[in-house]
Amino acid sequence: MTLFLVLIFPLPNKLHQLKKHFIKLLNFVAYKNDTTKIVSRSVFIFILLMFIDSIKKLQNISYSSVSARMDDTYGQQNFGGEYSGNQMDPVRANINKSEYYREKFFAQRNMYLTGFTLFLCFMILRTIQITNELLEGLSKENKPSKNSNFETEEVLKKKINEYEEKIDNLSKKILLEDESI
Repeated sequence: MTLFLVLIFPLPNKLHQLKKHFIKLLNFVAYKNDTTKIVSRSVFIFILLMFIDSIKKLQNISYSSVSARMDDTYGQQNFGGEYSGNQMDPVRANINKSEYYREKFFAQRNMYLTGFTLFLCFMILRTIQITNELLEGLSKENKPSKNSNFETEEVLKKKINEYEEKIDNLSKKILLEDESI
């Protein structure tokens, strides 16, 4: 958390250059190193497989619940369509319900955890991409090209000459006003 805060705060130029170097070093470790690439991709694929497995498990639990409700031993038995409560042994029915709710809770928890982890992986990757784009833009902005540098020098020399002429003219006017007084 403090690392992100340090990277966000504006710093003086000397520390800003150090921050850029640190970010480039982190990007090298994250993107250029082959071992890091392989490990990060493997972890991402593993989390994706766990997410898919949790979705399948949640669907299986839902399907088993629907099939259990349709089953004559779990729900209504041939009583002319009237609801007469649970026709099973109450102890066995509570065990089945508690197991069902426990499995459903675990499957939902796993789905939320792996889904949120995948979301965070995407957000970290996008943050790194945005940081790289920002650093590239800043490095291009700070590097003056030779042509633009010469043009700015010529423009500056012309402006200096114009201002010197204006100063001379104003000083002459002031002198003329002083003589008239």
